[in-house]
Amino acid sequence: MALPPEADPNDNTQRPSWFRRLSSLRWRSALFVVASVVGCQAMAASRQITAPVVLVIPEGLESARQSFLQGLVLGEQAVRACGADPVAIVIHSLGWDQDPTALFARDADNQPVVPSLVVAPYAADLRRFSRLAQAGDARVLLGHQRGPSLDSLSGLDEQGRLLPLLPSRQDDLRALAKAAIDRGWTRVMVVSDPTALEGDVAQPFAELFEGLGGTVLSYTQNGVQSITPGDRERWALLTKDLDWLGPDALVVAAPPDGDLAVALRERQIGLVSGRDPGWIWLLSSTQASAVSPQPWPQIVLSQPAHGPGWNGFTKAFSQRWGYAPDLVAAAGFETARVLALTSIGPSPLASDGTRDPLAWLAPSAQPVSLCKAIALRREGGSARLDGVASDFALRPGRAPTGVAETRLIPAQ
Repeated sequence: MALPPEADPNDNTQRPSWFRRLSSLRWRSALFVVASVVGCQAMAASRQITAPVVLVIPEGLESARQSFLQGLVLGEQAVRACGADPVAIVIHSLGWDQDPTALFARDADNQPVVPSLVVAPYAADLRRFSRLAQAGDARVLLGHQRGPSLDSLSGLDEQGRLLPLLPSRQDDLRALAKAAIDRGWTRVMVVSDPTALEGDVAQPFAELFEGLGGTVLSYTQNGVQSITPGDRERWALLTKDLDWLGPDALVVAAPPDGDLAVALRERQIGLVSGRDPGWIWLLSSTQASAVSPQPWPQIVLSQPAHGPGWNGFTKAFSQRWGYAPDLVAAAGFETARVLALTSIGPSPLASDGTRDPLAWLAPSAQPVSLCKAIALRREGGSARLDGVASDFALRPGRAPTGVAETRLIPAQ
C-alpha cells in the first residue's frame, strides 16, 4: 500500500506544528517525543471533553508503545493526505493487572460512562474488556491480539462488540506447516519445553499439521512430547524414539538458546547415521533471526501473517522512522484508519437497532484505497480497506486472516 503523493514523508506543510518540530529531530529521540506529545494532548482533552474514542495503552513495554504510536501517526498522515481529519483520541495508561472499567467515570446508575469506541491495549484481558463493552454499551478494537486468547472470543462476545485487527498466530503456524509439507517433511515429531512460552503453540501446530495431511509421530498418547530440561527419563525415551521412528523433521517449540534446544542440537550433531531430520522452529520472526545454520536444513518464520498492503506500508514506515515496522506498528496504522472512517460517516444501525460505530465495515466487499473508502463513508456507505496488517475482512469476535512468510536455512 503506497501512500498518496501528497503524503510524502518529507512534506511537513499540512502537519500540525508539534509534528513539524518532531520531524526535525533524529528518529531515536522522536520515539519518546511522539509518546509524550500524544500523551499530553490526551490529558488535556480528558480534562475538557469526552472524545469519541479512548485509546488504552499498557504501562511499561516502551518499545511496543512507541512502535504503536509511530504506526498511528503514519496512519493519521495517510488520512490527512486524503483530505480528512484524524479522529480525536483520549489516551489512558493501564497496568497489566488493572480493570479498564476504573478508567471511566460512573453515571447515576453506577455504570461506566464509556465512549462508543475503545481501543484495547496489546494482549488485552478479553474478559475484562468484554465486561467493559457490555456495561458501557461500547465497541472495542483489539489492536494487537494474536494469541490463544482469540479462541475465547466466541464465548465472550455473543453481542459482537470485540473486533480483532490482526491475524491470529494460527496463520503463522499454518505457513510453517505448509512449508514443511511442501518440502516433503510429512512425518514429524513435535518437542516442546513446557517452561517456555514457545510451548504454548506446540499443540495448535500439531493439529494444523495433521489437518494439512501430515503425520505427527509420538511415543506417547500425546502428539506433543513435552520435556522439561533436566528430565533424564523423558530425555532417554525421546532420543530412543527419535532413532526408532525416524521422522523427516523435528518440530522444536523452545527458545534457540534454551537447554532443550541445545541438548537436541548436540545430540543431532553427534549422530553418525547420515540422515539428520530437518528442524521446524515454532518461533516468532524476531527470535528466528537468531537461529544459526546447522548441518541440517531448518524452516523458520520470516514474516508473520500480514495483509496485501504490507510492502507499501513497510516502505513508508521505514522512510519516515528509519527502521522496518513490526505488527504492533501495523496495528497502530490500521487503528488510525479505522477510527477515521468511523468518524467520517454516520454510524449505521446494528442488527438490534442500536447505533454501531463499526457497522460500516464490509468484510465481503472488494478492498479499496483509503481515499476511496473515505469517499464512500462520507456518502454513508460501507467499505473494506486494502489491508496492511491483515486482509481487512474485519468481523466482531473473529480474527481476520493474513499471509505469513517462511524461510529455509540450508544445511551447512
